[in-house]
Amino acid sequence: MITRILSRGLIILSLAATFGAAAPVPPGPRGCSGNVMTRYNPPQKLTWGPCPARFATTPNVTCATYRVPLDWDDPDGTETITLGMLRLAARGGPSRRIGNLFVNPGGPGAQATEVVARLAAAAGQLGPGSSTAELLERFDIVGLDPRGVGLSTPVRCDAGLFNERAPLFPRTPGEFDGLLARNAALGESCRALSGRVVDFVDTVSAARDHEAVRLALGGGGKGGHGDGRASFLGLSYGTQLFSQYAELFPEGVRAMVLDGALQHSQSESSNLLIESAAYETTLQKFFEWCNSTNSSADCVLLRDRGDGGARQVFLDVLAKAGDAPIPAPGCDDGRATACRSSVTEEEARLNAQGLLLETASWPSLVRALLEARDEANATLLSRAQPIAVGDDYEDSYLFGGTAVHCQDWTHATASTWAGITELQIQGAAFAPLTRGASQTYRIQASCAGWPSPQRNPERLLSPYAGEGADVLLVNSVHDPSTSYVWAVGLRAELGERAVLLTRDGAGHTSWSLGGEATDAINRYLVNLTLPEPGTVVDS
Repeated sequence: MITRILSRGLIILSLAATFGAAAPVPPGPRGCSGNVMTRYNPPQKLTWGPCPARFATTPNVTCATYRVPLDWDDPDGTETITLGMLRLAARGGPSRRIGNLFVNPGGPGAQATEVVARLAAAAGQLGPGSSTAELLERFDIVGLDPRGVGLSTPVRCDAGLFNERAPLFPRTPGEFDGLLARNAALGESCRALSGRVVDFVDTVSAARDHEAVRLALGGGGKGGHGDGRASFLGLSYGTQLFSQYAELFPEGVRAMVLDGALQHSQSESSNLLIESAAYETTLQKFFEWCNSTNSSADCVLLRDRGDGGARQVFLDVLAKAGDAPIPAPGCDDGRATACRSSVTEEEARLNAQGLLLETASWPSLVRALLEARDEANATLLSRAQPIAVGDDYEDSYLFGGTAVHCQDWTHATASTWAGITELQIQGAAFAPLTRGASQTYRIQASCAGWPSPQRNPERLLSPYAGEGADVLLVNSVHDPSTSYVWAVGLRAELGERAVLLTRDGAGHTSWSLGGEATDAINRYLVNLTLPEPGTVVDS
């Protein structure tokens, strides 16, 4: 779910039984929502040109906008929105070009335009033997910001309401009523500032937007090489976006990679159990790493002290923040720093998950915990969860992401005092260190009272086997956000055309790491060569 790896700066075996017991909603009828595209007559061509000022210094990129219906169930309606996108053209030229590769970095709400811009800026640093360098030679890399996000028509909300500190783990009915009131007021502010777009940012609508752009780029036909079909690389939430695209438009897929899988068919309680357990087990791996590594001076110091190691520091921070919020002097609650000036106990539990996403940031998590405990300085912990800053592009990650969450997931349990109490008890029972703190819980608590209706509630995908192209799923065993359990479940939903590549390691998503998994992903996208089912890699 969470992926900010390239954007800003997002397993335990006993859960196998949970997957089987989730009682997911049955799949919808094949093609029913894709058929609206046959009634859609694109009103304009897509023309690439200069990018907006924020990307003025990014080398070798062009940008475009495209108008689509606000409501895809009424494609002939008069209300439209604008889609914004950024392209890095194939560096190998027309003779080497395979086609278009759509990239989505997750969130939901992460800006695909920013990811492609960062790829463009880093392209010159890739060695000639790099599989990613070959990927950039062979594809036009297209970052299409989903509706509500980035360069597309953004969701705007009241930044002050968004940043208001409402307890996500309410302890009394009064606190819960306050949370409901805050969520409802925030949602209404989004509607007042954004108009009706805030009610139409569900993932199915975003999938249809991608098909409209694919068609505008010359898509169509079911033949071989160069027939207009697109390739897709979805990370984190991008795996939900593109798997739902494949369900609707299998004929548009040449190749598809889903890295860090999100399974959009689990119940509220199952999702909370699965992600909170994934976070907790990855946190335990972090403690084990710190107890043995020599690569972090802070971890070596903790061992020399003999005061309980990283686990004890984590517990000490939670206790300290529970007594009173820990100051974060490097943050000012505003635009200059984009982080809160203090960190509460529940925020410490939630924010630590963000610093587990990449193993490269694990030394930063050690430092963040030590500074919070020993120096009463929680700045690094606070920066792990940004706040709204009054910039449409940056804030759309937060505002648009919240709106997508609330339209894509049922949150009936969290919408009552009894239900949210049950979720907290469940989280504490199965993840005693973090007590269920996770993005799943944040979504459930933040969407309780949200005024927009759900347009894309959780359900099983329609069977994909035998249609379209093969799908490569990739997941680490110890992903703190998108559990390996979800990857196994999504592979089963996609059917026999899907292969799961397992990375025996930790961290959220694999494509950006430059190891064996990266090479396998790039090889499949370029050559359509899948790893053998059951393949496990170490990097």
